Amino acid sequence: MFVSRLFGVFDYFSLIIRGGLCSPFYRLSLFLLLGGFLSLRLPYVYGMGGFVLFIFFIVCPLFCGLFFSRVLDGGLSCFVSCFVPMGTPLWIAPFVCLAETLGYIVRPGVLMMRPFVNLSAGALGGYALGLLSMFSYWVVMFLVVLFFYEIFVAVVHWFIVYSILSFSEDH
Repeated sequence: MFVSRLFGVFDYFSLIIRGGLCSPFYRLSLFLLLGGFLSLRLPYVYGMGGFVLFIFFIVCPLFCGLFFSRVLDGGLSCFVSCFVPMGTPLWIAPFVCLAETLGYIVRPGVLMMRPFVNLSAGALGGYALGLLSMFSYWVVMFLVVLFFYEIFVAVVHWFIVYSILSFSEDH
């Protein structure tokens, strides 16, 4: 068997997608999310409107589905009770519950905006540098490095979304 660092990275991500998550649909959604993040890094394919639609129709339903499955499976009282950690004093419990509820509501919005802002800035910066490529060869080399950096950023954002979704699934 051919073993390389690339195979190790692929194996790591396939283990993340396969391991510990209950539904095959959920794993497929995460794989499509990774593919979407990576396909947006192809040169001159990125469009901000398309990425907003991608986030709205792929990432947002994952968060909403997770929220509704937690509310419907355990009931509303069980869902709200998980916001207050064990051992919290009773006098501060309402404030902790309020803060955790606000964090739970704001978290998906932040997680959907962060990749949009970072990947849009990278794509527009790469486009602006691409316009300079006819003047100097070092800009072309820098664009190649920037392309691989943007691939890395896309994988990191996918991993952040995956981590938050798996954390929200457990808690």
